[in-house]
Amino acid sequence: MRNTCIFFLFLFTFICCKKATEPEAPQSIKVVVIPGSANATIFWESIKGYSDSVLEYKVYIHDSLISNHMKTRQIIIKNLSENTSYNAKIEAFADNKKIAEQLFQFATLKNQAPLEFAVSEIAIQKNSVLLSWSESTDPENSKVVYDIYFNNQLKISNIVELNGRVGGLDPGTLYSVEIKARDLAGNTRETAFTFKTILIDKSVLVHRFIQYQGYKRDFAYYLPSYFDSSGRMPLVFALHGANGNAWNEIRSTYFKTIADREGFILLMPQALTGTFNGETYFQWNAHYIFPWDDVSLLNYLIDYMYTKYNIDLSKVYISGMSNGGYMTFFAARGLQDRVAAIAPISGLISANVFTNYSLNRPVPLCYMHGTADNIVKIDGYPSADSVISFWITNNKCSRTPLVTQLPDIANYDNSTVTLYQYKGQTADSEIEFYKIVGGGHSVPGIETGANMDINACEVIWSFFSRHSYPGHSEGKIVDLQ
Repeated sequence: MRNTCIFFLFLFTFICCKKATEPEAPQSIKVVVIPGSANATIFWESIKGYSDSVLEYKVYIHDSLISNHMKTRQIIIKNLSENTSYNAKIEAFADNKKIAEQLFQFATLKNQAPLEFAVSEIAIQKNSVLLSWSESTDPENSKVVYDIYFNNQLKISNIVELNGRVGGLDPGTLYSVEIKARDLAGNTRETAFTFKTILIDKSVLVHRFIQYQGYKRDFAYYLPSYFDSSGRMPLVFALHGANGNAWNEIRSTYFKTIADREGFILLMPQALTGTFNGETYFQWNAHYIFPWDDVSLLNYLIDYMYTKYNIDLSKVYISGMSNGGYMTFFAARGLQDRVAAIAPISGLISANVFTNYSLNRPVPLCYMHGTADNIVKIDGYPSADSVISFWITNNKCSRTPLVTQLPDIANYDNSTVTLYQYKGQTADSEIEFYKIVGGGHSVPGIETGANMDINACEVIWSFFSRHSYPGHSEGKIVDLQ
């Protein structure tokens, strides 16, 4: 019995001595890793029971010591491989004694391409083009540069600005263009488009993209060959019809030929997509049923051209075909303090708009409409006669017109033109109504199958050039974006 007690006493003493001399296991460390594609930021919490001032840390990656005697609880590890897993360890020391450690793993991310960007302006000349675009950023916050390719050939590289000019181009030639945003890892994001150089020396054709009232809008304009930077040129709006494309139309419109000869700036905005009468297409908000405000856009564009080119604000004109004709009438009411004259073609005033339609001054009107138009019927509601009657009253014109049967120059087009001219007490009272007898839904003298006895663009400019509006509202200096 005595020997048994001695044995247990010895065993108890051995265990107690062993516990007293055995070192404590290191504490664990809570680690947070924020990975990048080529780097990782590592944070860790303080060690319980120790002040930061007495601690030092070691950091290992794949058992290789990469930092020693650290006094902070954060490290950024650079020059890592993207999309790769790493084993890591942090050790904490107090008085050269390891008191905590943590093994952990993390993985770097796949390096991402720069974010999407968009072209903001294409300014085309005979032998060159100036391109502007929005900024692209890199998800990894690396530097982004831009390269420009023409027909898959690199033209300019390492551009740091948001614009670039490419020269040495051939006149009247179609080019395929890519602008590539490139990060330091070589990843790219592209935006592509095509354009065609123009033929007239010193003229400029511009396609511009903006954000306006929450919508992405675009418009095209043409500076004639002898544009003077001092400005004071007239401005002519030409509004496309339903499902029209302003950029395509301005490249072929006869108005450019007249602009070069007579000296005015031509501007063609693009409508948004809307649904009317069950059909969805690009169309102006001339029926006042959509949430966007196209009159406000046109008003802004007048100030845009005033700010950028110092246009003659007394000579701002609007013309449009079909839905663009509707919009011309609609804009005349909202912009009557800015517009000198209007010229709608094959368009009317929407019935819901016509009910409360009013003008507070005489507005010169040049109007064209075909009697066989089966798209916008000349005797619809309101009819062309109703619109003309309203204008006669507003402009205080005589209701007895001067009627002229124009020469049937193109006797193959199955149509003739009768001109009705209404005169008032002032030049601004002038109304011209070109009734295209037998004419359809088309622009006279321009479109295939249209009446060819007159050229609508020539007639309209001749009318516009006789009118100005000195009482216009003042121009505003606006953000050109």
